Amino acid sequence: MSEIAALAPQKVWEIFDLICSIPHISKHETALAQALYSKAVQAGLDAVIDETGNLIIDRPAAPGFENTPRVILQAHMDMVPASEGEFDFVNNAITACIDGNWVRAKGTTLGADDGIGVAHAMAVLLDKEFKCGAVTGIFTVDEEAGMSGARNLAPHYLQGKYLLNLDGSNTGFCIGCAGGARQEFTMTAAAGKVDPAKNFLSLNISGLPGGHSGVCIDKNRGNSIKFMAEFLDQLPDAVIASFRGGTADNAIPYQATAEIMTSQSAAEVQKLADAFVIMLKKDCPAAKDMTLTVSDSKASQTVFAPESTRDLLNAIILAPNEVIDVDDDLGIVKTSSNLAMINTTGLDICIRTSQRSLDDNDRDAICAALKAHFEIFNAKSDMGDIYPATTPKMDTGLLKTAVACAKKMNKTHTPYAVHAGLESGWFSQKNPDLEIITCGPDHTGIHTPEEKLNITSVGQFDSFLRELLTVIANNQ
Repeated sequence: MSEIAALAPQKVWEIFDLICSIPHISKHETALAQALYSKAVQAGLDAVIDETGNLIIDRPAAPGFENTPRVILQAHMDMVPASEGEFDFVNNAITACIDGNWVRAKGTTLGADDGIGVAHAMAVLLDKEFKCGAVTGIFTVDEEAGMSGARNLAPHYLQGKYLLNLDGSNTGFCIGCAGGARQEFTMTAAAGKVDPAKNFLSLNISGLPGGHSGVCIDKNRGNSIKFMAEFLDQLPDAVIASFRGGTADNAIPYQATAEIMTSQSAAEVQKLADAFVIMLKKDCPAAKDMTLTVSDSKASQTVFAPESTRDLLNAIILAPNEVIDVDDDLGIVKTSSNLAMINTTGLDICIRTSQRSLDDNDRDAICAALKAHFEIFNAKSDMGDIYPATTPKMDTGLLKTAVACAKKMNKTHTPYAVHAGLESGWFSQKNPDLEIITCGPDHTGIHTPEEKLNITSVGQFDSFLRELLTVIANNQ
């Protein structure tokens, strides 16, 4: 166990420490699900792992609370892999450490999104002394990379009255979220001629803040892929040998690398890069720590033809990557698009984007616009991982009870909607009668190596969660 296991409330932190010790990025949650399953079975609880990999645990009602409506506590087991350097998320554990009143990881994402939600739910499920009605824990896979866990969850697991999605923040109760989709565009460049008389250079962008591609899309964080393409477009005779950037579909890219062939020297291109960065920082304050470094590189056996280089740069530069529309009533972004990732292998190019909207029709419209844009450059498109929006409901009994419990604890929680995808969209489709809110403790910097979790808020949220379950049990 690490130092965080001794924090209070200890039951929550011990489980979170266990979660950090088991690699669990999207598509690789099996070991974590098995570990949690074993803890549930050892505690005498009914548990099952479904065909998709979701873990479902049932805790029976305490004596005297058999007629209390069942409450579902739900969180996702996977995390976004982002690191400051090379890190093997498939095989290596997250190293969590205490930093003042925060817990953070050493050089990587922490996985509090949504490991801490799993930990809160498991602490309740395993606590034999806590008196409340029946509770079901649903721990899904693949939330960060397509929501296949929520999409494929059998509806009979959602037979409850209330669902608490523990993938939120202690700043309020989320009652609505954006739907979204991911798109992949592939194209093949024409081969160019390698000229041994020219220079091969390596370019690297780093230092951008990145962030969640929904919540932070309106924060002008800068996009490393866009910036790299804009700079390369200023080098008239440069041709691309490789281009890579971004770490996840649902994260704003904060780093990018490119290998190019050009008649200019590394020193000459670095001088242009320095001027480019200075101008960029005037328009994008979030890029204050950004660097664009240029160095000599080994010659590549493959380069793009000049026309293919220009086509790729234009496709990136002109692609929608911004806030498309705003919902004035809710005061949040309504529709957006994020140019998330690019990777080249030889002459093959793969670009991934993510689109979001509070209106599923608008989501489909921006996806169609992206498809039409990339088709101009002869790209083939593939759309997947579509998930629905959740329409906000302001008058549910669960919301009123949660607000009252927060007030009792001297917390003011304002209901809000978020420009991000939550699994609640799928759950409300499968059981329209479910009353759902999303909540959780304070954590910041999600989807980046700056992610951190507030220690005090974890204790506060544990108390709130238990108070809410107690009030629900006693008021029926």
